[in-house]
Amino acid sequence: MGALRDADKQLESYYSVTELSLDSSVKGEETVSRSIVFCHDLRGLIDNVIEHRGGSVADYMIKIGIDGGGDFLKFTMNVIKEDTVVSDSKRMKYSEGAFAKNFVDGGVKKLLLIGIVEQVKETYHNLECVLNLIGLDRIDFVCAFDLKLANAFLGIGTHSSTFPCPWCEVPKSSFSDPERVIEMRTLGSIRDNATMYQAALVNHNRKTKLSAADFKSCQNVPLLKNLPNDTVVLDVIPVMELHLVLGIVNRLYDHLDATFRGIEGCDLRAIDWSDKLCIKRPPQHGGEFNGEQCKKLLQSVHILERLIESDGTCESINKIVQTFKMFEDVRQKCFSMKLLPEYDQSIRAFESTYKDLNIPVTSKAHAIFDHVEAFIDRQGREKGLGYFSEQASESVHADFSLMWRRYKREIEHSEYGTKLLACVVAYSPRHR
Repeated sequence: MGALRDADKQLESYYSVTELSLDSSVKGEETVSRSIVFCHDLRGLIDNVIEHRGGSVADYMIKIGIDGGGDFLKFTMNVIKEDTVVSDSKRMKYSEGAFAKNFVDGGVKKLLLIGIVEQVKETYHNLECVLNLIGLDRIDFVCAFDLKLANAFLGIGTHSSTFPCPWCEVPKSSFSDPERVIEMRTLGSIRDNATMYQAALVNHNRKTKLSAADFKSCQNVPLLKNLPNDTVVLDVIPVMELHLVLGIVNRLYDHLDATFRGIEGCDLRAIDWSDKLCIKRPPQHGGEFNGEQCKKLLQSVHILERLIESDGTCESINKIVQTFKMFEDVRQKCFSMKLLPEYDQSIRAFESTYKDLNIPVTSKAHAIFDHVEAFIDRQGREKGLGYFSEQASESVHADFSLMWRRYKREIEHSEYGTKLLACVVAYSPRHR
């Protein structure tokens, strides 16, 4: 037991706990004091992990994830040695992360916490406060965020904004325009627009919030403060494959169900298809299918086709079926570790079938149409999006909660901060 306790404290010297005023996620609360556990020596922690695993710093890539889930806003790190490839034939789940399939160091089991705080929002203010403690600007890293977090991190408005895309300045109203011109965002363009917005804010005397539409929806300077102005955002924030899959599959599923309901005399519903696959939409996460369920739906479109054939069909249903098929082709060619040939043609085919449905082009659909191919090309056309996946940082919530049960105190308890620190200190060596 003593040896186990000693092992739990091997990384203790790298972590601290403090309190800061942050934006609360609790209804009725605004700014509150919260205990934050953070890594105060990030470079030292990285060196410790590399020494433990072997090799030199040049052999490793650092992937930083940030995600709110399980009541905690977590800042995570994978220290990935790029030759830790395992067999592609080994079956892994989405919940283990795309890296788990190909990089031993890249899954949730090799993910370290570098910052954690409970019951706070994913706001710019909160991110800035915690990142200042961690000192993320002192290292080179790859981002692994979802779209919401990416916008907050960049200082851009939400995805209901006029210019919601983190990578370009195309307005949302033009996402479906075949003549749209893709003007890429740079850190400098965001900084300039945010500076002008903040200046306008000083002179804004109205009670309503000043719209950032005239400033390309830029409100704050990006939290990548050490990179030059000419840095293209697409080069530092990869397109997030998991959340694109979640968004597209759930959107098409909803459209499928609405179309079934709009056909007079049709008794079929989308749930008839998912029930055949023994998958249910969970009550959490907005009632959406998770990554593994989305993958199963995409791989089982033939089941949907059989249901349609047995009940009669119409052109609108066939179009949706075809769109599911085209997206599965994109997923297989672009979203795994290995990039497959003709991925660009698959993206164009999916765009054509999607737009033929006459449904809104969402931010995630726009990302596939306009940024997946561009990102792959800018990375040298050697790696699929799975290489940069955000899946492990999504999966940490359930993994950490198992450990937290042993230490948990109510957030108002006098021992809360001490126990949260002890939990993180014990969690990290198990993932080193």
